[in-house]
Amino acid sequence: MYFGRIPRFSPSFSPAEALVTARTLVKKPDDVATVHEFENTFAAFIGARFGVMTPSARFAFYLLLKAMGLHAGDEVVIPALTYFAIPSMAAAVGIKPVFADVGKRTHVLDPAAFEAAITPRTRAVVPTHLYGTPCDMDPIREIAKKHGIKVIEDCAQSTGARYRGTRVGNLGDAAYYTFGLTKNITTLSGAMITTNDPAVAASVRADIEATTHGPQERAVKEAATGLAMMFATHPFVYPWTLHPAIVVGNRLGKDPIHERFGEAEVRYDGVPTSFQKARPRAVQAAVGMKQIERIEALNGARIRNGRALDEALANVDGILTPEYAGGAEPIYMSFVIHHPRRDALMVELRKRGVDTTVGYMSDCSDHELFEEYRRPQPNAATIMREQLHIPVHPRMDDKDTRHIAEAVRQSVRAVG
Repeated sequence: MYFGRIPRFSPSFSPAEALVTARTLVKKPDDVATVHEFENTFAAFIGARFGVMTPSARFAFYLLLKAMGLHAGDEVVIPALTYFAIPSMAAAVGIKPVFADVGKRTHVLDPAAFEAAITPRTRAVVPTHLYGTPCDMDPIREIAKKHGIKVIEDCAQSTGARYRGTRVGNLGDAAYYTFGLTKNITTLSGAMITTNDPAVAASVRADIEATTHGPQERAVKEAATGLAMMFATHPFVYPWTLHPAIVVGNRLGKDPIHERFGEAEVRYDGVPTSFQKARPRAVQAAVGMKQIERIEALNGARIRNGRALDEALANVDGILTPEYAGGAEPIYMSFVIHHPRRDALMVELRKRGVDTTVGYMSDCSDHELFEEYRRPQPNAATIMREQLHIPVHPRMDDKDTRHIAEAVRQSVRAVG
């Protein structure tokens, strides 16, 4: 219970992972066997044959495009609502990102919009299971099969979610995941690809083995950040430490959390050379092994909180709550509500102790970074104007979800 002051997120990193981090850094910082163990364990969790660790999701996406034989001049269909780095990476290697709209309340790729975006040059599609919500994969797969299009699942926010009983990441030709500190499970940094195709796995592994390790100090810094955020967002600490700092930042027109964990949106001129110096380390894999042991409990808490918010907010006039495709089993990485006066609602919620954010996604279909690929999509545009993320993380309990629900009701009335 957070005593009426609830942070937008709390990392899954724990003292157990901190101990593993220290032990691994001292005894076997570059142990390949630990990396392979995590890869195999993670792939088994997803239900896939192969897993390969990568430095980041964007690099994983690039490696999958390369492994599947996409070349300059080819096209890849990407949801309009996505993280800027994904279309930026495609464009960097001459592959045209073609933006397709998303469901207004599902926030994920609309199958009909995907089909409408297909041209003779389309070679791949990226169903992004955004905010922990699985895409409607049956029609997406049927359309892709009909046109001979590869399916690359973006599972960066959905590790463990299911669609019709199958975990996301095992519904297409390959998938990528990311394990940053704000995700539902973390390895402090780094990512993963999974696939059932041995040729794709071998291609990605060969490219990863050609990279080098970055400085070990980075792992130490990431572990320190993880521990700091774990303590700062603890129910007995947050209300009297980080929360007041956030309030002061908000009054100055700043969002300290967003600034700490966000990044500048840029176009890449090519594949960033930094990826060649960030080969995954044993310490990341060791933390990942501990996280996999806890993932069902972590996701289970999110699901409990998300369902409570679904029920409590379903009939609140003035807001829209999420919808889910038939057969989708979301993990509630985020809980997103819509309101036409989103910014005013955010202010009111923060007055009532509920930290909120507009998130890190962009409407890339109408974004200055992708001017030459501009293809405005109405639902994505509406979402960007109206969406607001409210807390749903595992450290919350029933009293916290009730406090949030009441704060939303009061805030909606205050905004009018």
